[in-house]
Amino acid sequence: MKYGAVIVAAGMTDRLKRYKQLMNISSKSIAERVIVNFKRAGIEDIIMITGHNADKLEKALKNFDITFIRNLDYETSQMFDSAKLGLERLADRCDRVFFTPVDIPFFTDRTVTLEMQMMDEFPSASVIVPVYDGKGGHPVLIDTKILPDILSYSGDRGMRGAIASLPEGIVLRASVDDEGAAAGTAAEDDYQRLVDLHNDRIMHPEIKLMFSSTTRFFGPGTVCLLKEIEKCGNVRDACEKCGFSYSKGWTIINNCEEKFGYSVVERQAGGQEGGMARVTEKGRDLLSVYDVLENELTALAEERFRELMKKYHLTCEE
Repeated sequence: MKYGAVIVAAGMTDRLKRYKQLMNISSKSIAERVIVNFKRAGIEDIIMITGHNADKLEKALKNFDITFIRNLDYETSQMFDSAKLGLERLADRCDRVFFTPVDIPFFTDRTVTLEMQMMDEFPSASVIVPVYDGKGGHPVLIDTKILPDILSYSGDRGMRGAIASLPEGIVLRASVDDEGAAAGTAAEDDYQRLVDLHNDRIMHPEIKLMFSSTTRFFGPGTVCLLKEIEKCGNVRDACEKCGFSYSKGWTIINNCEEKFGYSVVERQAGGQEGGMARVTEKGRDLLSVYDVLENELTALAEERFRELMKKYHLTCEE
């Protein structure tokens, strides 16, 4: 099952009179926090729709390995128009897609995971809307088979209207124990309390997995490079995305292939631009092994972390 996410960050708020996308929540901006919430739940195919201050926002987020799409008509269009740009892009490459505006930064990765589990448990549900204390929130999970119906909506109520227009019985309003799922940045008088609550819930152990023999040779850097090669189709652009020099990228690939004894990248020479490249079937299998193992270790560490924090009566504060 392939998951993606669309984050709409094209507009300018008229509520806090600030550029909300780069407002800080402790050590991370609102935009960064939304991305991290998805990535911690294992969502990697993330599209952010930009518009106002697009250059500044994209530069600030360049190391997060997400795709940017610009809504050039953001000043005269609605949020739903921006959402459509991302949903259309993911329609053919994902089975399910999350949607959220950027100014809903307080939801947790546990809510994201819960929505995925609930869609598995209730096959008739094509849309999951998280609900806290009777109030619908975000992110909304959409099965891509229903996207044509959503994208064809022509009313004036945006995503809410598109979902309301769907056939009865396919929208599941799921109760969640996550106040942040239904809280945006508009409630400025309540803002610090929500920040503190969110920070308490997102504290977690971080696992960095490496494969080693006599030396370390396969880890986050290798994974980043291989995944970018899959997206870009060449090594030079992938190296730039991961912050490696071209020669460093090839050193990583060659070292990896030497250790495993088989090719992980197929290449076709091509002059100045470095030619075409793609990850081999064995290379993709290695990425799958790494991702599954990392997710399992992270889940185990998270559970044990909570147990120990509770045992020693410690709080989680960022």
